[in-house]
Amino acid sequence: MTVISDAIGAIKDALKLSDEVKRAGATLGELSREVREHDRRITRLEAQWETAIAFTRPTTPSKPQRPRLDKAKPVKGERK
Repeated sequence: MTVISDAIGAIKDALKLSDEVKRAGATLGELSREVREHDRRITRLEAQWETAIAFTRPTTPSKPQRPRLDKAKPVKGERK
């Protein structure tokens, strides 16, 4: 009888272990979905942050400033 009770005990242990593995897998799936959701939120926040920074930077002048002729260096071979 001890062999049969040992076999039944081993089967019960295997079923318990199987149940624990299934629960761990379900928990891991929930965590995976949560991490994916956080990643999407972080991506949106980064985009908003970069947009805010782009709008707060000083603008460049619309016309490029031309060098003054009296301070310009003469081109080689050209006389003053």
